[in-house]
Amino acid sequence: MSASEAPLLLGCVCTSWRTLSLATPRLWASLHVVERSLSYDVRVIRLEAIKRWLERSGRCPLSISLHSDDYVPSVLATGETETGVQAPNDSFLKDLVLYADRWRHVRFSAARNVIRGLTDLTPDHTPMLKSIAFFVKPHYPRNDLRWSDFEMLKSPGISSFSTTSSEFQVSTPLHWHLLTELSVGGSGWESTLDAETALATLARCPPASASPRHPTVELPLLHTLYLDFGNASSYLLDRLHVPDLREFLFRGHVDSLPLFLGSCSRLETFDVDGSSLVKSSLMESLRMLSTTMRHLTIRDHPRPRAGPMGAARPAILLDDDVLALLTGAPDWIASGHTPSQRYCPQLESLTTLCDEISDLALQHFIEGRMATGGTGPSLKRVRVQFSRAMKLDIKSSLKSFVEAGLDLEFLYQPPPAPVYGSPWEGLEDAPSTLPSVWGPTWTLPVYW
Repeated sequence: MSASEAPLLLGCVCTSWRTLSLATPRLWASLHVVERSLSYDVRVIRLEAIKRWLERSGRCPLSISLHSDDYVPSVLATGETETGVQAPNDSFLKDLVLYADRWRHVRFSAARNVIRGLTDLTPDHTPMLKSIAFFVKPHYPRNDLRWSDFEMLKSPGISSFSTTSSEFQVSTPLHWHLLTELSVGGSGWESTLDAETALATLARCPPASASPRHPTVELPLLHTLYLDFGNASSYLLDRLHVPDLREFLFRGHVDSLPLFLGSCSRLETFDVDGSSLVKSSLMESLRMLSTTMRHLTIRDHPRPRAGPMGAARPAILLDDDVLALLTGAPDWIASGHTPSQRYCPQLESLTTLCDEISDLALQHFIEGRMATGGTGPSLKRVRVQFSRAMKLDIKSSLKSFVEAGLDLEFLYQPPPAPVYGSPWEGLEDAPSTLPSVWGPTWTLPVYW
């Protein structure tokens, strides 16, 4: 509810626009509410604003998001607190529940005592509900939630469910066979989800199949998989078959990634974190990628120049050798191979964060991939962020490709700025701070 955004902003333009916005219920069908520990008078004003907003939505299905402080009293749908005492009339949740029959997409980010206020709702109260998300704040008092108490999760229209891994339970009373989207996230340090539980969960989703004697879970219709699973990734990937997978984002530690990728014959997008692999495993994974691959992202995070106590520097993952594998060297093409026979022949975009790829190798990669000879698509976008300063300016050599439509973006770490001594050094009344002499802060671009 911000006066700087629609629909409130439209009402500030002129009388005609205000009349139009008030007469258009769909403009008021989405609402994000922030509930804080406020004074009674302020809460009453905000409650009245919520009521007026939702009244203007007519009978439209609602998308509602509630972000609550940790110390807001828990209120049940009946209007009572957990202790059975009648709740005050300034509860945000109490007012939102009045419109539960029009909830379509709802998201609750709150402490457990607040979320528990939804336990009295049933499928009859939420006939339009399609997606629901719970992001439980891990603050004390840590009273465990039991999703089996949330009868509303049995609503037959729910196709999307999201929660934190620390709160996820396989016994959640969902219609699992109707789910098309399932997200279990949160911080790794608080996760209680293991690989066996993840597989058991996936086996309940449509139209999965699994055999006790052969514990491979097959998901023939799954298109997108984001997996961040630490050391348990190998167990999970070894038992997961997703023949129609199109997009795969992977974070974890695994030895069998090349074999898994080899079974994904329709994969188009692959995003991998450098901490997941060693160089040899990365190169083998690239060799196993499907010829349908179009979008590749590799994040090789900067490494220290030396390990603790003088230990050897961690091994480099992404270097000129890896990039040459994707390039298709001129002598390789000259030997009779066509550009379409190289690895990832349909590749359209490469996005990477790297430490050791040379500017010249990057230039050869772009030139090699753009030399399709009219036999297939060429690169459309290359975005590289280096954790080093520029050593060779290659943009002028690639100007013709840019003019032909290639989207290039190179980010380099700026050289260190000179450190100047303070002209007030040694004086008792020297200023405690000086204007910064450093250049602009180097940040990751929005596509990371």
